[in-house]
Amino acid sequence: MSHGSVAAQIGNSQPQFTEHAFLFAWAEFAHEIGLIQKLRQVPMPQKSVVHTPQAKALAFLLGILAGITHLRDLNEGHHPLAHDAPVLRAWGLASLAHYTGISRTAASLDEATIAAITDALHEVSQPVIDQEVQALLKEQLPLVLDLDLAPRRVSNTSTTYPGAEYSWQDDRVGLGYDAALVALTSLRYGRLLLAGFHYPRNPIALPRLQKMILAAEARLGRRPKRRPQLIKKRLKPVRAKIKQRQRWLKAQLDRKRALLDQLDSLPGEVGWLEEEVAALEASYQAEGREVKPYSRLAQARRRLASARKKLAQAPERLQQAEQAVATHQERLDELRADYEALKAHQAQLEADNAANPDPVKMIVRLDAGFGTDPNVTWLIEMGYIVYTKAFSVQVAAKLKAQVDPETHWTRVGKNAEMVGCGEGTMGQCPYPLTMALERFHTPQGLKHSTLIAYRDDGLELTLPAWFDFYNARQIVEAGIKEGNVVFKMHPLKMRSRGGIALQEQFSLFAANFVRWAAVWLQERIVHSTSAFDEALTRVKKMVRIAANTSAWLVEQEGDLLVKFDDSGAYPGVELRLSGAWRARPLL
Repeated sequence: MSHGSVAAQIGNSQPQFTEHAFLFAWAEFAHEIGLIQKLRQVPMPQKSVVHTPQAKALAFLLGILAGITHLRDLNEGHHPLAHDAPVLRAWGLASLAHYTGISRTAASLDEATIAAITDALHEVSQPVIDQEVQALLKEQLPLVLDLDLAPRRVSNTSTTYPGAEYSWQDDRVGLGYDAALVALTSLRYGRLLLAGFHYPRNPIALPRLQKMILAAEARLGRRPKRRPQLIKKRLKPVRAKIKQRQRWLKAQLDRKRALLDQLDSLPGEVGWLEEEVAALEASYQAEGREVKPYSRLAQARRRLASARKKLAQAPERLQQAEQAVATHQERLDELRADYEALKAHQAQLEADNAANPDPVKMIVRLDAGFGTDPNVTWLIEMGYIVYTKAFSVQVAAKLKAQVDPETHWTRVGKNAEMVGCGEGTMGQCPYPLTMALERFHTPQGLKHSTLIAYRDDGLELTLPAWFDFYNARQIVEAGIKEGNVVFKMHPLKMRSRGGIALQEQFSLFAANFVRWAAVWLQERIVHSTSAFDEALTRVKKMVRIAANTSAWLVEQEGDLLVKFDDSGAYPGVELRLSGAWRARPLL
């Protein structure tokens, strides 16, 4: 469809018809928050023939908001967006590029361009995030972050997805990626997705966790008070290990020097001992003397044998000493590097506190995949209150050994019970953790796991409250399901690094955008129904139904009425929007 044909369809004041009512309404909201303007300004160094690369990127976002399953649905779907002139005009598009061109543009995006698009999305989102943070702090509530990994599966036989790896995903082994997601619990919107990164599978790596936390802090503009004083507990044992390793290294260096001295002196010693033995043998033979065990000749022969043995063994012993020296030196270097890294970490935490005069209480909830010793240790030092499950099944096995048939279990759920285990340590984490053993009654028998908490604010949850609070992290798990079902992250629409990264960022933004728009639309309802009111609380219904429901667009006193068609899901519903959509510039 050409620019002129779109203008011809929308250039008069007659009622217009759209098959994507919410996509049209969302365009008004997108203009209001500056989304379209920001995306138009993203530098994308690609050739434009008919459509600019910015227009193609925007078309891809529209497809995600419409819940398309395949990219070709933009042009060849049941009600293709490419044929909906009012929606395209509302979003500032003269026409819609063919899906093959959109795919090629996405495939050619480099890291810098993806970063620029992500920055534009973040700029649009930031006022809403700031508003929600202020609302939480005004109510004196902590900022609660939930971290999780969302599997992005592809066909197990595919060879065209770059960087895909086989791994355990949910309940089976499959080929694909992970999306590392961070969500903030929001008073108004339920959850806000703050950050997302696409990775091959590697669920327990500390660098991934660090990137997620630091990205979330950057989006929130807030962070907790760091705990640099705790680093002292880790520095002391490292210093002790360094001193011990230095003693071992010195002993091996002394041994090496002694062996080198032997290699220098032993040949001469063997030589004169051989001369002494030869002279004594000649003397004993001439005199016919018997060689007794403690005679001079017998003692000389023993000294000669010992010297020859030492000389024969010296090269091998020297090699062993050199290998021991190298091993101790390597480990000593590692310990010194660990020590310096800890000192640098401590200094960074102190600098963070100096630059953060108004720290906030922040809680992080993680599943067992993140509940490793290094991850928990780092989060504690970063100032977080931590709720997670132990990664190692050995922790639960150890706690199970401490309970007996007389142990009282507290019911915390329909099929779940818990018993508090007090404070304890976990693996290499040096800090005291509050632990509880939980068990679930399943058809396959009892299943156990260990809940872990660290907090130093003087508060302690009861076992039922602990269970409920931790399992409230299902809010991010619901977000993962939403992405996979509503925004169709599975199957992936792209088979290129640029396309996969763009889809991840657009889908993450779309999950927030739809929630914000629902609140915005509530203030623009002229007539509603109970079904429509309920739909505004359900992202799936807004995307899969309302965004694909027909409506009439009627100008009225300078405004625009969106009147849902009687044949659609929400007959009788009317929304009042601005009438400025026709005058906006086209891409």
